[in-house]
Amino acid sequence: ADFHLTDYKVRILDGAAGTSAKTRVLVESSNGEQRWTTVGVSSNILEASYEAVVEGIEYGLLLESSAKTPLRHSPALKER
Repeated sequence: ADFHLTDYKVRILDGAAGTSAKTRVLVESSNGEQRWTTVGVSSNILEASYEAVVEGIEYGLLLESSAKTPLRHSPALKER
C-alpha cells in the first residue's frame, strides 16, 4: 500500500464536560493522487485517533484494490 497521513486534527466537542468530553479526531490521508478524511470519536483521544487512522488505512486499501479490479457491470446498475 502506498499512502500516507497528511493531516491530523483534534477537536474537543464539549469542553464544558471536562475530562469526559468527546474528542473528534480527523485524519487526512493521501495516495499521491487522491485525498480522503476519516473520523474517530471517543472520550479517549487514543481510541478516537486509532479509529480514524484504521479507517483511513482500510479506505486506502479499498481504493487500491478497486483500482486493480475492473468494475463489473451489474444489472442493478443499468440505466433505466
